[in-house]
Amino acid sequence: MRATSALLALLFLFGCEVETDKGEAAETNMTSIGGPSESLPMIDFPQLGEARPVDLIDMTLEFPESLKKLNGQRVSMVGFMAPFDSLEDMRRCQMVPSYVGCNFCSPPNLRQVVYVTQGSEDEPEKTYSFIEEPSYVTGTFKISLPESDHEGKTRGFVYSIENATVVPFEGEAPQRAPGHTNPANHNAGEGDSSLSPVAPEELVREVCEIIDEDSLLSVGIEPVSSEVFGLRIRGMLEATYPQETRLARAQAFSLLGMLPHNFDLIEVLTGFELAQRVAVFDPFKGQVLVLDSVPLDHPFVRLELVGAIADALVRKGASLSTGSKQNRPAGENNDHARAAEALRHGVIKVVVQRYARIRGISTSVAPPDEFIPQGTRKPGTNLLSRWHSLPADVGPYFVDYWVGPTGHLGDLALDRPPTTIIEFLRPLWHRDVTLWRRNPVPKDFAKDLIAIPAHHTDVLGAGGLMPFLASENSGYVVMQVSGQWAGDRWALWQFSDGSTGLLLETRWQDEKSALEFSNAIPQYPFQWYFPHEDGSSTVRLLRASSPAALNRLVPSNE
Repeated sequence: MRATSALLALLFLFGCEVETDKGEAAETNMTSIGGPSESLPMIDFPQLGEARPVDLIDMTLEFPESLKKLNGQRVSMVGFMAPFDSLEDMRRCQMVPSYVGCNFCSPPNLRQVVYVTQGSEDEPEKTYSFIEEPSYVTGTFKISLPESDHEGKTRGFVYSIENATVVPFEGEAPQRAPGHTNPANHNAGEGDSSLSPVAPEELVREVCEIIDEDSLLSVGIEPVSSEVFGLRIRGMLEATYPQETRLARAQAFSLLGMLPHNFDLIEVLTGFELAQRVAVFDPFKGQVLVLDSVPLDHPFVRLELVGAIADALVRKGASLSTGSKQNRPAGENNDHARAAEALRHGVIKVVVQRYARIRGISTSVAPPDEFIPQGTRKPGTNLLSRWHSLPADVGPYFVDYWVGPTGHLGDLALDRPPTTIIEFLRPLWHRDVTLWRRNPVPKDFAKDLIAIPAHHTDVLGAGGLMPFLASENSGYVVMQVSGQWAGDRWALWQFSDGSTGLLLETRWQDEKSALEFSNAIPQYPFQWYFPHEDGSSTVRLLRASSPAALNRLVPSNE
């Protein structure tokens, strides 16, 4: 399936997924279920959920053979109606695993929603009523394959049932899916209702069970003031971005249009974190820190605690290969580090999603009123925010690719953890390295440009090139161009007059993709391109903070 905006589809893809018990599904998968007398093969929601995302760039899914055999065939299913246009006319509607009665209930995953069309356009006056109870649907089943052109695909759905008939289900009603149950004391519209209290050690035990970690590791939870919390967040970011490279990185991001000039990198990143965090694992103290001003039994805070505990378990030795130091290649660069971060975030987010399903908590519930964000987003930092948040966005996608929505996280142990963000965007490339042309740029690539050595070099990776391109391009262009990445490296020079210059070399799968990247590069006042050579898949460009700085870098023979 290809979406118009791949990034928007990614956010929907990582919504709460419905985990339905396989045994329960088997009871429903019968040819005679109390509906019309016509005997048709039946599909169920767990079966639909078995489709696996295999590429984030092209938004492609891999469907099980059991579903592909039914494509284009008449089928039946049982589900709950959800409106597409309005409740007044359900000619076009959606079938979902469980009735969603309030905003607090979690939505199903995109792979467990079926677009249904009833009737014919030849009967414009006829309307179709909403059925509140479980519904029995018959019609022609369609999968949204790359070559498909049916209506459901054009509207962004993975599955459709066309020319459908929908009637009330007369058999035994399906149970509500776990992702749509209500927590204790929750009423419709009360998304901030408190949960039942839970002891810290019990919460740790529950997270261990979700991770499939046999040994119960000790994780303490310590309430702290907002001042202490802010200092800890800043300290962790300072450890991630050491002082000796921090200024050069900030200047490089500034020249790439991702950070306003003279902005402090750590201050901006701290603002991003403090604008949304109420709990975090502090690796220096070995404890989960939570703001002492928020109620621990609020759904938002509970999920933050679960995420922080999962982070602690992963870092402290849970049986998951999440790109630890010993698994990373020699000569680690920023893209390697971000890949390790993405895998860790992927496990954390999947644990949070699964806990939310078990407890009936919406992952979109708002923070408690007591939470006063310390951080703010500074103007002009939106592109850097995209760069900073990308590992947490693509990590769950990669984890889902390997273990599926209900698979054991203990099976995630990888012999070769990903070393670039592109492997999260294109998991098939990670599974089979022959599918892509990896072409890293050597660390000394800038040594012959000028006599002055570069102050710092590093790798942006596809995850850095995406926000770089985003300032002037649509999300679709950004994803498609970045998806052909093969390697890159940037070098930064700091001159005595305070000016700076940057050389960026990127390598692509072929000449065509290199030219597409070159055409998508945003405009900049002081920028110079190295001439393109026929057949080359490399693009090199210079940027500087002033004309004089650019002249220092442009080769004299050009």
